[in-house]
This record gives sequence, C-alpha cells and structure tokens, in this order.
Amino acid sequence: MDVSTSDLDVTDIEAVKNKGHREVAAGQFENAINAFSLALKLARDPSEEARVLSNRSGAFASLCRKLRSIPAAQSEAQALYGLDPFTLAQLALKDAERAVTLQPKWAKAHLQLGSAFYLVERYEDAQAALLEGLALEPGSPSLREALFAVREALSNAASTSAAQPSGTPRSARTVERCDDTECILCMKLLYEPVTTPCGHTFCRACFARTTDHSNKCPMCRTVLHVGRQLPVTVALASVLERSFPDEYAARRDESRSTAAQGTPAAGEAPLPLFVMSCMMPGEKMALNIFEPRYRLMVRRCMEGARRFGMATVGASHTLNNFACECEILECQPQPDGRFYLEVVGRRRFTIQQSWEQDGYRVAMPQFFGDDAPQPGSTEAIELAALAAAVEARADAWVDRVKAYARGRRGIRVMELLQRAGEKPAAACAEALSFWVANLLPMEAADLLRLLGLTHTRDRLAYELALFDEHSAAGETCAVM
Repeated sequence: MDVSTSDLDVTDIEAVKNKGHREVAAGQFENAINAFSLALKLARDPSEEARVLSNRSGAFASLCRKLRSIPAAQSEAQALYGLDPFTLAQLALKDAERAVTLQPKWAKAHLQLGSAFYLVERYEDAQAALLEGLALEPGSPSLREALFAVREALSNAASTSAAQPSGTPRSARTVERCDDTECILCMKLLYEPVTTPCGHTFCRACFARTTDHSNKCPMCRTVLHVGRQLPVTVALASVLERSFPDEYAARRDESRSTAAQGTPAAGEAPLPLFVMSCMMPGEKMALNIFEPRYRLMVRRCMEGARRFGMATVGASHTLNNFACECEILECQPQPDGRFYLEVVGRRRFTIQQSWEQDGYRVAMPQFFGDDAPQPGSTEAIELAALAAAVEARADAWVDRVKAYARGRRGIRVMELLQRAGEKPAAACAEALSFWVANLLPMEAADLLRLLGLTHTRDRLAYELALFDEHSAAGETCAVM
C-alpha cells in the first residue's frame, strides 16, 4: 500500500504519523516505515523529528522481530524479499541514536535505543540505555519489560560461565596477573587462547565445550556460526607463555594429561542450514542469496567458519535426514543487500537435532563417510575394478556430451562439468562416485539415497546401471 492515498493529506504531518501508527497496529511495518519516512521530511523542529525517528526505529525493530519469528517452513514454501533482520536492526539503532541525540531527556527514545541494541546483540549497551530511560521515567512498564529481557540474556551468559569448573581462587592468584589474562570459563590462565568474531577470548578447549550446548558466545550471547576448533591466537599465546612460563607450562601439562586420559569425543558445532536441493561432496554451485533470513545467516557464516549445510525437506516441510556441508569459496555482497556465493560440497552428515533461529534452520550434525574395505582384501580389489569401469564409462559419457553440444547447449555442458568439479583419481573411489553422481541426471530422491549410502560399491554399481540405461536409450544424452 502506498502512503500517498487519495484520502490522505501528505502535507499534514499529523495525518501521516497517524497513518504510520495505524499501519504498525495492523502489523504492516513496511507501510509504517514509509509513512514515518514521509513524516520525517515534514518535521518542523528537533522535538518533532525525534518523535518521528523514534516511531520509525520502532517500526524497523518490529519488522526485524517479525522476520526472525517467521517459521522456516513458511519461508521455504514462499520466499521472502527485502532487507535482512540484521540490517533492519542497524537501521533501528541509527534512528534511535539520532532520537536520543535530539531529545536526551525523553525516556521513549532510550527505550527504542535499548531495544535496538538488544536486536544487534549488544546487551551491555542495551542495559545501559534502558537504565538511563528508567532514571527518567522509573514507572515505565515498557522499559522494565525490556530491561528484564536484556538481563535474562546477560544472565544466560553468566550461567554458561558459572557451569564451567572453577580454577584457582582469586585470593590465591599472584598480583602480576590481571583478569584479562584468564579464561572466564575455567577461571585459569588462558591456554591456547582463541578469539571469537565478536572479540571475546577463551581457552580453545573451554570454547569447544560450550559449543556442545549453544552456538552463542559465552560472554555476550552473540550468535556464532564457527567451528568447534577456532585457530589459536598465536601472538597472545606467545605473550602469555613468555610472561607466565611456569603457569603456562602447568596448563600445558594439564591439557596433555586430560587428553591422555581419553576424554570422550565432543560433538560437532551446530551448523546453519540452507534449504534448497540435494548437494554432493565435491559439487560446486553458485547461489544468489536474496531472502532476509538467509542474508543474515550468510553474514554470520562469513564472520565465522564460512560453512553451512545444504539440506532438503519433504512434502510436509520436515527435514530429510541426510545433508551436505558446504564451504563458501567466494562471497560477493551486492549493492541491494544480496550475496552472490560460490560454494563447494564438503562432508556428508545426518541431522541429529534441529531447531529454528531467526527464521532459518540450525542443526546438530553427525558427519560420516563410506566404510572403506581393508587394503588388499578381495572387497578392495573388486571395488578398484568397479571404480575403473565407472570411470571409463564416465569419460566416454562426457566425450559424447561434448560432441553433441553446440552453441547454447555447449555453454550448458560446460556449466554442468564445472559444477561437477575436478575429476578425482579412480584410486579415490568414494570421491569418484560423487563426481559421477554430479554428472548424471537423477531425480532428487535418487540423489538423496546416494548421499546416504555408506558403501562406495553400492553407489558405483547404481551409477554403472544408469550408464547402461542411457546407452540403451541411444546416443542423445538425457541432460540435453
């Protein structure tokens, strides 16, 4: 709906603001933003400008929360367009900061500022803004409710830290060492320190343990899509080892002793999911990310491990059990907020558990591979012979496709071959089987079945049968 309707005087700021309020009440936040933007142009003094900015900040924040609350299944059934939730939160923050600058003694402006800080996951700043608002208007229920939500987020971070085993009591520590050199999780000197994208530092082993329970920073609760094993911050580790050689050596001995005792292997870190099509290991794909929820996901992935899962859903929008981990090889942000990605399939995994986060799905993966036969065994010899036969058929198939393709069809063939990636050697039978699967035209259900197989022999045998079917159908390839 356009703001400039026939029954609205677009030169009357009160009429335009009232329309914005009606749109907010109706849940039409995009229309409300347009109305408040028009009202902002009509504002006559700083006080009026601050009120309009506050209203528009609230509309941006409401739209951000609305997008984050939309179930993934609903978005998968009908794609959404527009700005991603993080960008909307930043716009809400920008308006709120300007409103506070114009009207520093207005409690509602501080409420909008605190709410915007909360949406961009800056909880300490949110608490400070809301407390300042309560100092101006102590009885405000809206400020109190917002402060409760912020403190709940902060307490979650504190409880995560408290759940870790405590180390040396503060009273027993030497005065030469300050709190900045210790891990907030184990309360000991940082050992093999790792730093998260949000800027907080922990022991590598301590951080890895927290990923078993949550994909948020233990300190500030920022959502992180990073692997369990972040790279060690080498410079900091070197400084700590030189400054506290005895204590650092003790931490090293403690870590080695724990490893020697055979501590149980921890699970993988949660993996965000992009629901589209079945992808195979080694397959390359170009993606145009335009949906707000996935733009937020990509932004977080690029700050973290640059990896996500490519998954599929069934008829009832329930996740299929098998999926493939993708690595982002190239990410090109576009002027309109979209992302152009080039990704490659890496590891297969089963979905052990899944949930929704800010409108997209997240899963706890269990990675797996094929069961390899014993070297030199009869099964290994038969597998090598089968792989060689499939490789020969695949090479002949590619040659026929190239010979058949001309003009526009030639471009399509080259895209197909590029998507399949580099052909592995026949000695790498598992990788070869996936390369062939990327070449052959198959139904989605067949691809999903091949993805879940754990015996390379079965996958190669199925592909050999497909080659026989195409040969029986004639020289014209089904891809054409």
